[in-house]
Parts: sequence; structure tokens; C-alpha cells
Amino acid sequence: MTDTIRERIIQAFQARAAPLSNLPIERVLRSINETNERFITLWDGEDQALESGYSIQKMQFPIILECVFRTGIENPSITANTVMGEIIKTLFTGSQTFSNLATNMTLQSIAPNYPADGSEYTAILATFNITYMTVKGDPFTAAP
Repeated sequence: MTDTIRERIIQAFQARAAPLSNLPIERVLRSINETNERFITLWDGEDQALESGYSIQKMQFPIILECVFRTGIENPSITANTVMGEIIKTLFTGSQTFSNLATNMTLQSIAPNYPADGSEYTAILATFNITYMTVKGDPFTAAP
């Protein structure tokens, strides 16, 4: 059986996020190692059923992009604001429908998580809401 529409959207989102790091984009895996590269993880959340029409199921779910990076001696606030801008620009470049798999993508929130004393790591959490439609009862087929 093929991937669900939801899974195909997540894969398309992952591919779009790829330029944000020289490391592979991970899913539901957090790891900080001794690299100076950004580490990006995607966390997909719960589907919420929205108003649906005859034979169409409309759904929405969040994808949380977590970007962890070493700031070193740079000011974490300045670096975080730059990275936040890069995330927004990268994810919103191109179609928001991921080749008609989704009907819309919106940014719900984006926030820095600054390093604790003694740490050089800053994290950005960005939550994107993805809306999509399937044929009712068939999560593998996009609604027309």
C-alpha cells in the first residue's frame, strides 16, 4: 500500500526543510553531538478533523520543526533571530500545497529557546499547521 496523504506531506515538508542544515533532517529524534552544524528534527502532531463535506474529510495537523545549533561566542538572540528568518523563508518558498497534497500551510508560532548557563546550544521551535483533504474513509487518496 502507498503512503497516506499525511505521510507524503511530511516527506515533502522534510525535503523543503533540507537546505536548513548540512545534516539529514530527522523525524522524532533529538540528538546534540559535537557538531557545529544545525540539527533539525521534525515532530508531527495530532490530526484534528475539520468541517467536512460530502465524501470529503478535511484534516489539520501540526509539524513542529526543532532546530538546534551551537552559538559559540555569538549573541544567541541575534543568531536565533537570523535562524528564525531563514526557517520562515525556506519553508514558505514555493507552493504551500506541496504539489496539491495539502490545501494550506500556516505558521502558528516560532520561538527561540536560549541556552542555559554553560551551554552553547540554542534551539528554535517553529510550529506549522498543515491542512489537507482526503476522500472520506480513504487517507491514501487526496480529495479533488
